[in-house]
Amino acid sequence: MATKLRRCLYIGLGGTGMNAILQTKKMFVENYNGEVPPMIGFLGLDTDGGVYDKKVDSKYGPVSLLKSEQCSISVKNPKDYYLNNKEELSWLPDENSDMITTLDKGAGQVRTNGRLAFIINKVNIEHSIQSALSKIRSKDINDNEDYELLDESGSKDEIHIVFSLCGGTGSGTFLDVSYLLRHLCGREVNITGYAVLPNVFNEMVKSG
Repeated sequence: MATKLRRCLYIGLGGTGMNAILQTKKMFVENYNGEVPPMIGFLGLDTDGGVYDKKVDSKYGPVSLLKSEQCSISVKNPKDYYLNNKEELSWLPDENSDMITTLDKGAGQVRTNGRLAFIINKVNIEHSIQSALSKIRSKDINDNEDYELLDESGSKDEIHIVFSLCGGTGSGTFLDVSYLLRHLCGREVNITGYAVLPNVFNEMVKSG
């Protein structure tokens, strides 16, 4: 009997989000005999190009994000873009403009840098999301002997977004990514966000 699953797209924003979806992909691989079911997709967005080389070990071997699951939002000369588009970037405080350097090794824990990277790469992000959704909605899934779509009355595709509130890329992009998803998908999908805090906050809650 074929396994029934709902379509799900897992999106990781920034380093924390990337680590989270890698671990999620590992769990699917280990629970489904070394493969990811065709209706499950992953997409990682980060300003740090080096994170796409990361792998996690599983009992079936290393797990990493495929090229099709990567959306780099690195920017080589973001200061030039800022200086040429200051009127459109009026939301960016003047004092933060000094913190705009290269955005190819992370956002430097500056939220406005993360949002700037989103704006510069918006078209690329939109195409990557549409491609990821098309993949998990492929008609080939219907012809798969091992997996079937979970068909429940009123069920919708699921999109899960993971990010940190304490970095630059994740905390600077999650709102814009969420609005973009709603613009692209309307109310046809359920969107759930997971805002991750560092361990120190967990300890503070426990001690309180």
